[in-house]
Amino acid sequence: MRKRSLIIVGGVVLLGLLVSTALFTVSRREYAIVTRFGALTQPPITEPGLYVKRGGFFDRVTRIDRRLAIFQTRPIELLLGDQHPIILTCYICWEVADPLVFYRSLMSVENANVKLSDMVQSSLGSVLSEYESGDIINKDPARVKLTTIESDTMTDFKARAKGYGIEVRDLGIRRIAYPPAVTQAVHNRMRSEREKEAKKYRGEGREEAAKIEAETDKQVAEILAEAYRQAETLRGRADSEATQIYAEAYSKDLEFFDFLRSLEAYKEILSQNATVVLSTKSKLFEHLTPKEPATSRPGAATSRRSSAADATKRK
Repeated sequence: MRKRSLIIVGGVVLLGLLVSTALFTVSRREYAIVTRFGALTQPPITEPGLYVKRGGFFDRVTRIDRRLAIFQTRPIELLLGDQHPIILTCYICWEVADPLVFYRSLMSVENANVKLSDMVQSSLGSVLSEYESGDIINKDPARVKLTTIESDTMTDFKARAKGYGIEVRDLGIRRIAYPPAVTQAVHNRMRSEREKEAKKYRGEGREEAAKIEAETDKQVAEILAEAYRQAETLRGRADSEATQIYAEAYSKDLEFFDFLRSLEAYKEILSQNATVVLSTKSKLFEHLTPKEPATSRPGAATSRRSSAADATKRK
């Protein structure tokens, strides 16, 4: 009786093991491939649910992640069309489109990443051979063609990945660098372009400064000419008025006018601290010596009038 019970219990346990190994579930985030000794037993399972396979260790279920995967390549060194090396790091967004082809060619995501890295290197190499370093890094944004390079690489890479059951959703360049041997040459080229642009701006600045200076000199000359004209006009008017004043003063009192003119001459001579030797008959001594009676010098008045007139003319 006890032996029978053990047999029943063992049978139940064995049946339970067979049932548990025969049933499996598939979630929404994966595909399932059922194989028996390496051979496919049924089409790939693409819908979620509960499924049955042969129990035990006869059938094997391989699960393939169907979610979008993001993979970043290692730094890739390639040559451009001008034979300048460049180092690129890319990112790839991909997913499994055909699980059966993917399983037969790659079998796992790890193998897929290695294969994708090799394929993107090949695609980038063929695309970059048509571009130069100025199309990658340039001070003029309009000349940078990274978007075109990514688009061309995406087209070629997507066609290659399709043969492995992979659908590429996006591909882009994440980082760009130059090898140390090329970095200095790139810096020198950029410095040369900056210096050329700076010389252009300096030349334009000097040209504009010359125009401003010429215009300023012209305005200064016009202002000085106008000022000189006005000064000469005022000077002529003042001379005319001075002559008129002298004439009026002379006509009112000849002797007083002659006396003032002599005082002005004394002031000018004596203020220079000079020694002057003159004859006593000089007109400068006329007001410093005693005057003779008018009867003894009948021509004195006439002489003073003549001296005053001469002084007015000299003025």
